[in-house]
Amino acid sequence: MLKRIPKSDISIRPFKAYKEWSFDNNSTEIDLLEANISSSELSGLYPKNSIYGQLRAQFYNGNEDNPFTRTGLKTNKYNNNAISKERFLSGSAKVISIPQIYVGEGIKRGSVILLDNNDNIEDDSYGNLIINGNDTINFSIFNLEDNQYTFDLLGINYTVTITTINLETGQLIWYYNGELYVTTIVSFDINSGDMVVINVDFVSNEKSAEKVGNIFYNSGLITLTRKPNIRLLTTWDLSFKSTKTIYENEYLLIVNQDEFNVSTNPSAVVNVGKETEFVTGSDGKIKQVVTNPGVSYIRKYTELSNGTPLDYRYVGSIGNSKGGFEQAYVSSSIDTTGSFLTPMITTIGLYDDDLNLVAVAKLPQPIKSEHDIPVNFIVRFDT
Repeated sequence: MLKRIPKSDISIRPFKAYKEWSFDNNSTEIDLLEANISSSELSGLYPKNSIYGQLRAQFYNGNEDNPFTRTGLKTNKYNNNAISKERFLSGSAKVISIPQIYVGEGIKRGSVILLDNNDNIEDDSYGNLIINGNDTINFSIFNLEDNQYTFDLLGINYTVTITTINLETGQLIWYYNGELYVTTIVSFDINSGDMVVINVDFVSNEKSAEKVGNIFYNSGLITLTRKPNIRLLTTWDLSFKSTKTIYENEYLLIVNQDEFNVSTNPSAVVNVGKETEFVTGSDGKIKQVVTNPGVSYIRKYTELSNGTPLDYRYVGSIGNSKGGFEQAYVSSSIDTTGSFLTPMITTIGLYDDDLNLVAVAKLPQPIKSEHDIPVNFIVRFDT
């Protein structure tokens, strides 16, 4: 017994699924390559200058701000955030190449974490790798009379008024634009003027974060372009999440009162008028063939259009009482074998247009196919 499912009763909903992966410097599943503008030495299977040329041509070609020619993550909405456009490539770089089997449809934005010795390098969700942690500032101008000092942080100069600096306790109190800020000194090199502090509070994270590379999510490439010679030298760990689109298929199956409520057991059907005969084939063997298929009737009481009654009901085990499949509520004292009851649905099969079985759903418990009310089933599966 088959029934076609209307398209209105079929729903397919996509959703993103993510899987976390972890690799380190000993992993053989991914490749760590070096790019150099002037070196023809091999890095893996490719010359370093060839890798550099491909990087520059595809990702660092000056078209990062062009939505028509840029290479990388493609969306139906152009992201014009300034930090998503910044890409830097000097004469060398290091590249972590991740095979597509681990990337899927792309690396999930904001999921990349690279631990390189003491540096915690993370994905800012805009395609940049940034170092989270302390800020390194360089003092260039000293005005001891007014206690004003100018320092450089990632190419931007800031002038502050320092009221307290204690190298023993690490306390640093300064004013910027008239507001008081307190931070902690980690180290200070008097000769170079470099001071490492826990955080420069008045500088936004966007400006204070040190960007060391980029992530190209769809391509599965992670590049380290700033000071690559000091990156990934010994021990490092990489983790990220891959992306896969999964489709939830939902089918609403409506079993009406007059559908699927008769047993498929051969004993539930009586055949009337079937005729057979024995014939001798060309090979001399005798075989039985059907000359008249007859008519099959469900075991119940019905009347033909001309009023003729057809009574093919079962005979009960007590008092020869009769009952058919239309009598779902006959007392069990009469129908002790259960012959009168409608069938119980335990399994649902889904077929394609060529009647090939493509999915099977098992019900947790049998459900009676009622003869007087419809029964609805919802089948869900992911593809």
